[in-house]
Amino acid sequence: MKIRMGFITNSSSTNFLIISKEELTEEYLFEKLGFIKDGMLEKQGRELCRSIIYALDGGLRYHNYEIPDYESIKKVFGEKSARLFVKNKGYHAYWGYTSSDDSPITQFFTTDSFEIEDKDFYLNGRACVW
Repeated sequence: MKIRMGFITNSSSTNFLIISKEELTEEYLFEKLGFIKDGMLEKQGRELCRSIIYALDGGLRYHNYEIPDYESIKKVFGEKSARLFVKNKGYHAYWGYTSSDDSPITQFFTTDSFEIEDKDFYLNGRACVW
């Protein structure tokens, strides 16, 4: 048996998908995630929104898909998400991933699984990788 001395990490990440009628901005995401301006969690909410917006540039973790389409969404996020993508043709589709190595609020987003479904906004944060 070998024992490693030094820093060891057990990072996790979550791939997420956002389908939105509106173009994604920090302010729009802040509103859709249910945060309140001047509320007790405004600072943390804005930090999470910035992390998510920044994560859009990274693509998906452990997948080599370039852009969201029916097949890639079905493979990573499941049939329900793929059907919503088709149903909401003309909406904006975004994806990326967050890490448990990020800020505490983003760690929470990463290590829990979320699904938000509204008439003009859908977020699937259930594709967790441990």
